[in-house]
Amino acid sequence: MNRRNFLSAGLMAPAAATLGLAGTLLSPQASAAEAAAARPMSYAARQGWLPNVPLVAHTGETFNFYDDLVRDRIILLNFFVVGCTEGRCPTTNANLRKVQDMFGDRMGKDVFFYSVTLQPELDTVPILKEYAEDIFEVGPGWLFFTGKHSDIDTLRKAQGFQDPDPERDRDVTLHSSTGRLIDDNNNRWAMVPLSTSARNVYSVLNSL
Repeated sequence: MNRRNFLSAGLMAPAAATLGLAGTLLSPQASAAEAAAARPMSYAARQGWLPNVPLVAHTGETFNFYDDLVRDRIILLNFFVVGCTEGRCPTTNANLRKVQDMFGDRMGKDVFFYSVTLQPELDTVPILKEYAEDIFEVGPGWLFFTGKHSDIDTLRKAQGFQDPDPERDRDVTLHSSTGRLIDDNNNRWAMVPLSTSARNVYSVLNSL
């Protein structure tokens, strides 16, 4: 909190207390949000590699990709489709389920998984919810996302998941089973094939 905000908060507190609203106006959550907003974006975000597009999670919540999901975090990002006919997505997500267990209670605190559908017009929130919770039994820290096709496309291409052939690029059956690993605090990036052993995925992510 800067000096101006600090002084403003101090002046407002007595009036707010009179109204019984001091706890709301000066809540720890609001202070934390202010502090996060005041921090500069990472180099990758400033370069446009982490676009702040809105995404809708399988929980029904809407998040801005950089501000809410990536900033100051260690994440694993992958793209998938629920109706994958090649078997790559079920294998990949089953593997990530094992990795989730390896991280244990670090999930949702130190490490986060984000799986983004490439078919948002088909993979709606109810479908993602069933896929995530009933099939893969995901825990805290792992979210499945849908959203506008244009926003997902922007995110996908910013992460380098793009084929130079436009026709191949539009074919979701050719999607990669590679995961992007990002440590936003330290500007460390990596990629790992998610079809390798869960132990390998865990080791690469844990080394960031």
